[in-house]
Amino acid sequence: MEDIKKMTEGGLVSACVQLDRAQKEGRAALNRYKAELQARGLALMEDHNVKYVKFYSAEGSAAIMDSMSLDILNPDRLKELVGGGVYSMKVKEETKTTYKYDSKFERALKAIFTGDYSFDNLEDFLGEMSIKPDDKQKKLLLKKLKGDYEKDKETLLSVLAPEGEEPDLEVELWYIYRIKNGELIRAFLSEEMLDKTIADIRKCILVETKTSITIDYDTDKEEP
Repeated sequence: MEDIKKMTEGGLVSACVQLDRAQKEGRAALNRYKAELQARGLALMEDHNVKYVKFYSAEGSAAIMDSMSLDILNPDRLKELVGGGVYSMKVKEETKTTYKYDSKFERALKAIFTGDYSFDNLEDFLGEMSIKPDDKQKKLLLKKLKGDYEKDKETLLSVLAPEGEEPDLEVELWYIYRIKNGELIRAFLSEEMLDKTIADIRKCILVETKTSITIDYDTDKEEP
């Protein structure tokens, strides 16, 4: 780089323009690469029912995270729909009028908004899987399955898969997640007019999704 002190004003301006143009082109290219990584990350997260994936290279890594935020549009109406007892136990009102939700209650509300639930019976579903558990295995699975992709996958493989084998259980894991969400919803809501209550709750809440990407690499490593 030329000695700045010896550069003319015109030379300094030209250097600034060139560097600014290169930065803009670099940012545009970086945004395109990030967008493609996010798209691939979202596809994997949807397939695996997870909210976080990480990609690796020899140069570093990229972490993709999908988060959902819950906003109550009509807290009084929600309290009426789920019942004062459930609401007072699972929602904490702070003095600045913000709301902190019990994690299970929040999961149920998010499932209601997104439609990611099923009221199918888990025991019946286990009997219809591609790898059918025996009675002892079914009893164990009913206790251990939680609707968490990673933990449930580990559970299914440890209970059902022959040693050294890893069968494809993606569809089963997705249905288990939906069924466990359905169980949560039923735990909080009355069975009477359940479908209407769910429809009314959906009008009281808003769930927004945000996808973020974090690039991590060794800043001390020189570019080749």
